[in-house]
Formats: sequence, C-alpha cells, structure tokens
Amino acid sequence: MMVRYKYVFFDFDGTLADTEEVNFVIYQKLAEKYNLRNITIDELGHIKKMSAKELIAYVELKKRYLPFLLKRGKNLLTQDMKNVKPCKSDIIETVIRLKDMGIKTAIITTNSKTNVEMFLEKYNVGIFDFIASASMFGKESKMRRIMKKEKLKNNEVLYVGDEIRDIHAAKNAGIDVVSVSWGYNTVESLRKNKPNFLISEPSELINICSE
Repeated sequence: MMVRYKYVFFDFDGTLADTEEVNFVIYQKLAEKYNLRNITIDELGHIKKMSAKELIAYVELKKRYLPFLLKRGKNLLTQDMKNVKPCKSDIIETVIRLKDMGIKTAIITTNSKTNVEMFLEKYNVGIFDFIASASMFGKESKMRRIMKKEKLKNNEVLYVGDEIRDIHAAKNAGIDVVSVSWGYNTVESLRKNKPNFLISEPSELINICSE
C-alpha cells in the first residue's frame, strides 16, 4: 500500500488523551499559588479561541513562572492519570491502522513522558515508536531534531494536534499539520490558522495518509 507520509507525530493532551477536565481543576489549584486570574467554567468557550500566548497574557502569568507552573501541573496530573480516558473511542485503533499501513508513529508533547507512559500502559498501548517531551513553545525544534535524526524529508512527516500552537510549530518546521476538532482550541480558531487538514473523526487520518 502506498502511503503519503512515513511518520505521523501526535500531540498528547486534547488529541489522544482527554485531560481537559482534570487540567482545569489543576489550574484552579495553581491559580491561587501563582496569583493568576481565576477562570470559571463559563469562560472556557472564550478561552478556547485563544492561542497559548494569548492565554498566558489573559491569566496574567509572568513568563518567568511558566516552566515552574508547567512542571507543577504535570506532577499534579500524574496523580490523576489513572482517570484520564482517550479523547475518542477509536483514536488508539486509528493509530494501530496507521502502523499496519507501515507508517511510524510518535508522540511529541509538552506533557511529561511519565504521564504519557502511564496512560499508554493503562490502555495496553505499545504502538508508538517513541515519546518526546518538549517545552511549551519547543515543539518545532523537537520536530526538527527528530527529522534530522531519522533522516526524514519535510514532506514525509505529518503532525496531528488540537491547538493553534501545534499548527504554528508544524508549519515553522515545514511539515503538514492536521488539526482535530475534539481538543482544546475551537474549530473556528483552528481554521483561522490554516492547518493543512481539519478533521472531526480519527478515521479521517487513514484517508489523509493514503496515496
């Protein structure tokens, strides 16, 4: 079977794993500690239209605190990973189908490798060739390093993510990007940032990756 891409990189939170609810609770805990704007459930619709940089400004987070906040957030999430479910019931099955097509798959995430591994272990998933953890705005450089190491051309790689920053990172790395409708950012805000593809079901990835 001829395939369009040799490698598909996946985001984790909001793309594979539904961590939105638990992350909202974690944010409330951290907001108090770091003196951030308190966010209500009603505000989520508005926030989901924002890029990561706009959100940081909105919650009044001082940039120097970002690495500490993310580290603390990941550690708190570790305690709840056992309750995290896949975003879509067939997302794992879709990744398996991509593997069956001869496509390699990986995860590039700002979450910790530990949290990702806990999730994959829970669902008995050993299908990803590797997991890479990046900083909040470090996905682009991580993609470039992996592509260089694996000797991949730009047109051989696809990135799948749910956020505006995923689109920018992939485009800056010179690779195609699929935005998913079921994650953090709204479909409208994703569309404005012009991903190569916008999907509402995981199975659509099969057609995208087929010649």
